[in-house]
Amino acid sequence: MSFEYTLANLLANNDRAIAVIFVDETGETVDLAVSDFTHYDMKIMGAYMGIYLRQMQELATKLEAGLPDVLHIEKDKIHLFTAPLPDGYHLVLVQRRPANVGLSRRTLLKARDEIAREIFD
Repeated sequence: MSFEYTLANLLANNDRAIAVIFVDETGETVDLAVSDFTHYDMKIMGAYMGIYLRQMQELATKLEAGLPDVLHIEKDKIHLFTAPLPDGYHLVLVQRRPANVGLSRRTLLKARDEIAREIFD
């Protein structure tokens, strides 16, 4: 299964999803699936979510708290979910509020695992 198919499924399987972004270690978008907003806006969102994820990982390491599986940021109108991948890559799901957070988290982690197996194994 290709990672493009995985991204499209993640977008389709989450009600009110806006975008799914696959980002490399430098903050550049590898690929994305977008149902709303511009590709440019989502590329910027993906890069910033990588910055936040790295900051959270650094803090968790300093606190010896273990690394996060998912970083979830809830804003007034959207939810932002980020899951780390090997080699500094990460996967982002952007979803309008209200969202089924449990389903979003579960499907994001499933997609992350599929992409990790396909690309990094």
